[in-house]
Amino acid sequence: MNAKLTLFCGLAAAMTVQLPACSFSASTETMLTPPRLTAEQEEIYQALQSAAGAQISLKYPKSGERLSAFTVADLDSDGRDEAIVFYETGRSSSEENPLRVCLLDQSGGKWRAVQEYPTAGAEIERVDIETLGSNPRKNLILRYSMVDGAEHAATVCHYADGALISSLSLSYSMLEVRDLDLDGTTELFMTSAAKAPAPAFATVYALDADGNYIQSPQMDLPDPFTDVTRVSYGILPAENGSSTAAIYLDGMTGATTAQTTVLTYSEHRLSAVYADAADRLNTARSAGCQTMDIDGDGELEIPGSSVFYGYTNAAESSPLNMTNWYVCRNGLLIREHASYYAGKDGYVFVMPQRWEKRVTAVQENEEIVFYEFDPAQQNRDGTPVLLEQLLRLSVVNDPVIADAMQSQGYLLLRQQNGNYYLGAIQNTGTRMQMKESELLFAVQVL
Repeated sequence: MNAKLTLFCGLAAAMTVQLPACSFSASTETMLTPPRLTAEQEEIYQALQSAAGAQISLKYPKSGERLSAFTVADLDSDGRDEAIVFYETGRSSSEENPLRVCLLDQSGGKWRAVQEYPTAGAEIERVDIETLGSNPRKNLILRYSMVDGAEHAATVCHYADGALISSLSLSYSMLEVRDLDLDGTTELFMTSAAKAPAPAFATVYALDADGNYIQSPQMDLPDPFTDVTRVSYGILPAENGSSTAAIYLDGMTGATTAQTTVLTYSEHRLSAVYADAADRLNTARSAGCQTMDIDGDGELEIPGSSVFYGYTNAAESSPLNMTNWYVCRNGLLIREHASYYAGKDGYVFVMPQRWEKRVTAVQENEEIVFYEFDPAQQNRDGTPVLLEQLLRLSVVNDPVIADAMQSQGYLLLRQQNGNYYLGAIQNTGTRMQMKESELLFAVQVL
């Protein structure tokens, strides 16, 4: 441990006081209680109990805008609300899925259960009510996960003639409801993981004016893709000033590696705009590094990994990786930024353009330190000849240590999730020296 950290630890010990022991007797059952029902929900719940029995347990979606066990909406556009409720009972056999959904309607001002249905999964993930394509019909899109959480299924249905009518059932890895081609109508975009010998693929569903599904031809994703872990949406500018909506897919290509491919959707067909190939730049990197708008200009950047500048023998010297950020133009990647991506500590430091090919990074103890180096020379072991130190970046989770570091000249850049992100700018008096305002904008906490 260096002298600075020894000083910090001593200061922390001096400021520590003995706290009295605390005893907590509350269990998770008493601490985590379901939300109190509204008057309408209570009426719906009583109607459900009359149909399914008193021994029921309400189940809640895990994500989305509709997080209640009760989804109340006008499903058939008749001016009157219907309701669906997710629940489990103790009456299911071991072979039967215990998760159920009940459809309820109003008659004479009172709620009544119309019918109950089995579900396509063990847990309800999300509920959406959307129109699809050019058809005005309201669709209930129900997403489920299986017992292991790895498999997902979805059911698309609508309410007509007093019943929920299922129109589409899917198994998926990612499912998105979005206007993919910016034509004012919504599509259903899905991806499926690779299942040998079939590759991972993507496809789109929409409804025509008559209520029939139009499915785009399945697009096989690049061979290395085993699954899609993230879907992002952006705009691809063209040279003539126009723009095209784009779909960015971050996909797993190994246990800890990822790549990105870019698609567009038009006239009910997906097209590949960019995918890695042997004769072009490669987006291979650590799986935790995701496509994002790294510079806040409204356009997504795709990350790719390379060795920091100044190293020629990476196998023996174990240099840090530099993450480069690219925009997609006419099917090619154009590099916009270089950065240090700290996945473990949850931040990105975007390096100034003037540091290009003049600055490298090394790890010293638990800090990342940036040095100007001599591009005309190199050490015998293939490492760069370091010149002036420019910047030190550190992440600590002890407020006492964070305060002590600030007293030693470190700047507090962010405080988030119990971590303190700090940086120390070295006074070199050269154009390579950063300004405090510049550093504050250059560090982004993920």
